[in-house]
Amino acid sequence: MRKILPSPWAGVAFVFILAIGTHCASAQDVSLKNSVPSITTSGGANAEVVPNIAIISLGVETERPNAADAARDNARAAQAIIGEIKAQGIDARDVATVSVTLSPVYDESRDSNGRLTKRSLRGYIARNGLSIRVKDISKAGTLARQLIDKGANNFEGIEFDFAEKEQKYDGLRGDAVRDALRKANSYADGLGLKLGRVLEIGTQAPYPIAAAMAPKMMAAPPREASAVIPIEPGVLTLHIEVQVTWELVQ
Repeated sequence: MRKILPSPWAGVAFVFILAIGTHCASAQDVSLKNSVPSITTSGGANAEVVPNIAIISLGVETERPNAADAARDNARAAQAIIGEIKAQGIDARDVATVSVTLSPVYDESRDSNGRLTKRSLRGYIARNGLSIRVKDISKAGTLARQLIDKGANNFEGIEFDFAEKEQKYDGLRGDAVRDALRKANSYADGLGLKLGRVLEIGTQAPYPIAAAMAPKMMAAPPREASAVIPIEPGVLTLHIEVQVTWELVQ
């Protein structure tokens, strides 16, 4: 069997196979796509949606001279923050601990060449990180400010999501296939051929093109400057891509 491939074009692949003589036994292992003249095109589809979920990432860091005190005081601070989250009506299913760590902290001295000359243990730092899903975006800035006032001193930022992504992706899948079909028909027409059976469909995992994330701040703003954190969710662009292979017929 001999493959004849034309010059590669973006988003399209042609496969023509000419059978000469008898098929060898291994031909049974050749996929249908590779045993008939075929064309493969890619298709894509986008949809813009307004986010309806905010995800707040923040936590509390506590440094103490010894590990036990750091862990204990950090746990108390984290519990106070979790209590405030629940008091604001956030469902327990929408609150997740994403990290709990305890590590030593060192003071270091270096010479003029940057070489370490002295390293001494200063204490220990405990960290507890939380992720909070807020289903009313208009309340996200207020909640973030309240949690900072309650003791959160590590504010990682606010991301946005869309609750009905799967329903939107279902519609985009059809649009992406139609986009691939449009391209395939244009190439087939140029060759004087027609599209036959669909031989294969491949997809990439759908993904959102995120709206800008609210600015990250490793340290929380001062408590005395208590104010709602302003947020603008913008839009999310949902995207899906497919590759479809058709048989080419006369």
